[in-house]
Amino acid sequence: MAVDPNNYPLRPNDITNEWLTAALQANGHLPRGASVTAMARRPVGEGVGMLGLIEVITPTYSGSAGEAPKSVVVKYPTEVEANLVVATTFNVYQREVLFCQRVAPKAGMRVPKVFFSAFNGQTSFIIVMEDLSEYTMGDQVEGCSIARAEVAMRELGKLHASFWEKVDTDELEFLPYHFPGLHAEAMLGGARAGWDNMVSIFGDLISDDIKSNKDKFLDTVPKMQQWLVQHPYTLIHGDFRMDNLMFGTKPEHSALAAIDFQGALRCKGIQDVAYLLSHNMDVTECRANERRLVELWRSTLEANGVKGYTADQAWDDYKRAVLYLWVYVAVISGTLDPSNERGKAFMSAMVSRANAAIRDLDLLSLIDSF
Repeated sequence: MAVDPNNYPLRPNDITNEWLTAALQANGHLPRGASVTAMARRPVGEGVGMLGLIEVITPTYSGSAGEAPKSVVVKYPTEVEANLVVATTFNVYQREVLFCQRVAPKAGMRVPKVFFSAFNGQTSFIIVMEDLSEYTMGDQVEGCSIARAEVAMRELGKLHASFWEKVDTDELEFLPYHFPGLHAEAMLGGARAGWDNMVSIFGDLISDDIKSNKDKFLDTVPKMQQWLVQHPYTLIHGDFRMDNLMFGTKPEHSALAAIDFQGALRCKGIQDVAYLLSHNMDVTECRANERRLVELWRSTLEANGVKGYTADQAWDDYKRAVLYLWVYVAVISGTLDPSNERGKAFMSAMVSRANAAIRDLDLLSLIDSF
């Protein structure tokens, strides 16, 4: 059968041997004389993909399958109503599918090969992609080691350099600028809506200074967002955290592969840097290494052709980005339903680390600078 780009499985139980056969054949990943006759399936990462369902499928093929994938990862929309509202608000499903189709081949860093992708509206999508199970998935609860942070800074530098000051194109029109528009408005609205709930759940992890600066911080968010789209800017992953990073384990592997580009944006690259370091690293290790790691990212940009972006500028941008990312803390911990203990644990780790970064760098003092 021919695959219909507007009619595809929306839940793991909906997928059939016939549909997967057609999807793999559509772009030449399975010979026409072969077919999927059975599927072994397992869910991936409870509490990891909160805006989508993810499973690994291992097909059994009949006929000569040639170079057909031994296993694939399939992503579907989330079944959690609160999280689907967030996904719809930020249009993340369309964003990720179009990223896979238009941007991934030019990303400058390792991303999974996509075998089939489609979306229909804001709540309906599917992606069938390469299974990177031989890589080691990062764990945001466990945190990011110094060695892995170094790898991540180098790979981020390659991604950002590929699009540095080159994102004002029709090809990338589907990616929102951080400001102005729906993305910025939704982030501010989500932070306002989620702040009190965040404090009620995680208040013991949040300093009194942050709590008392609620109104001043939220009133300044639009100015912070406007700053994020001042030159120089690039294409960013937008959700560059450990749960979305796969680390190579074999000589033939890339050092790092990034997954889940649902949050890709056009804005300052330093946002990805700040998100990984301030939300994912052990507080003590981040405090001792973050300036060196920011410089590693900046020097990678320079090695890949970016000129005129100084170490002092990168560090100043980093501090401002860490402060702004408290918006993400409020949205994620205050509005998303984790649905499981693992999700709650990652939220707790994020709140605690981001709170410490703001305290250690005295970032509340920067609010007036915007």
